[in-house]
Amino acid sequence: MKSKLITLLLLSIFLKSCTTVQKTNYSEFNNAYTNFIELATSEFGAEYGMAIAVVKDDRIIFERYQGMADVDKNIKVSENTLFYMASVTKSFTAMAALILKEEGKLDFDKSLADFFPEIDFAPELKADKITIEHLIVHTSGIENNAIADLKSYSGSYTNENLPILLEKFTEVNTNAPFGEFEYTNIGYNILAMIMEKELGTDWKTLVEQKILQPLAMNQTSTRMSTAIEQGWEIARPHTQNNKEHKLVRLSLEKKDNTMHAAGGIISTARDMVKWMRMELNKGEIDGKQIFDRNLVEKTQMNIVKQERTWGDLKRFAYGYGWNIATSPLGDTIIHHHGSFSGQHPQFSFNRDAGLGIVVMANEGEMSYQINNLMSAYVFDYFSGRKDIDAYYRGKLKEYHEYYVKATKSGNEYITEVISKRAWRLELPFSSYVGVYKSDLYGDIIVEQAGDSELLVTIGNLNFDVATAHRTNAIRVKVDKMGGSIIQFTLNKDKVDTAIWKGLVFTKENY
Repeated sequence: MKSKLITLLLLSIFLKSCTTVQKTNYSEFNNAYTNFIELATSEFGAEYGMAIAVVKDDRIIFERYQGMADVDKNIKVSENTLFYMASVTKSFTAMAALILKEEGKLDFDKSLADFFPEIDFAPELKADKITIEHLIVHTSGIENNAIADLKSYSGSYTNENLPILLEKFTEVNTNAPFGEFEYTNIGYNILAMIMEKELGTDWKTLVEQKILQPLAMNQTSTRMSTAIEQGWEIARPHTQNNKEHKLVRLSLEKKDNTMHAAGGIISTARDMVKWMRMELNKGEIDGKQIFDRNLVEKTQMNIVKQERTWGDLKRFAYGYGWNIATSPLGDTIIHHHGSFSGQHPQFSFNRDAGLGIVVMANEGEMSYQINNLMSAYVFDYFSGRKDIDAYYRGKLKEYHEYYVKATKSGNEYITEVISKRAWRLELPFSSYVGVYKSDLYGDIIVEQAGDSELLVTIGNLNFDVATAHRTNAIRVKVDKMGGSIIQFTLNKDKVDTAIWKGLVFTKENY
């Protein structure tokens, strides 16, 4: 009897060992990747914040958190730090739209003209042919810079004014007419307007309800105010592009009114891993089917052709919120990256390998080069690139040389050209000071800081000291973003309007 019990016990242990899945040990990859990250950080002298997570075999096999979340407050990046995901948001908005379609709440057959019958669209816009799919995959053939700029930067709009802006400023995209691909934000901005018009709920709430809550992405939000109210630590925007190569805070940060459907999510690396696992597993996480697998597969399909490059990736198609590309080793990489002042996330995965990586950085210049290498290294490692360390040491040198050359050229242009331009204002500086108002676009506030210094504010944008430009015009910029021009018009030796990006503001008390 005793021998039978022992036999049964041994058999039970044997059967259990046969059914237990042994997890692959990725220590060699972890060591190699850690060494590469440290080499890249040292090569560039990067001090800004990074959050990196690699997924393989449906689990996190690598995590790293380094650098500063906020250099002014001496706060370092941790696993709880939230980063702005910028255009990675498009994949969330597109998926939410598909879910709403399947629920019968969003009609993908209706045209732009059907959704906005109150707008008399010009025939050349082909508004009667543009559908939600065209908006999502960037083939609508239209553009609207006013909405794009107000949504992304100044935030000086109202939801009531958006249809007016849609009617007034929508134009044919001459670079990519209807049916042709050109990547923009405007399709997703219009999609958000359609969502609210049809369902009476803003895109932020819809993404939260349809995506974030089902995935239990509890440290992810479409609202900056939520992060502030919850006391979450946010990675603030920074730059090291200065003579001292010193890490400094930037001033332009996202607010609720500039968190938009094309770029409006903040998240942690671990929360983004949930989105990654869902994408790799066709809607399933931990044995539970969160989203219909057919919908997830549809988002990753080659919907429209494109021909672009990003680093060494050759982008050949676009799906529902996803770029689809080929790597130098022939891997198909589905991805979306994002950028804003002092922010650059990358989210990429290879379905065939069950492999994905999210790299988030709170710096928007050298991080482009470093993040490209961080992502590419992971895919090449698991694709068996020969002499990978030697290869990437060479790529590091190549990318660093490009970065140094590009930043030097940009800084020299600012110091040698822009800063040396002579003022061509026809009236005293004080004549341009004042509030310039618009019922559609908010206010431009111009203040005088010195004898020949003007400070400009437009909504969320607090520009650096203005520099000279053409006659009765000034150049303004925020942080390291490209500059824009404000053109003033005169009437009887008085300033009466200010024009910014084609938007006209009238001087108060003129």
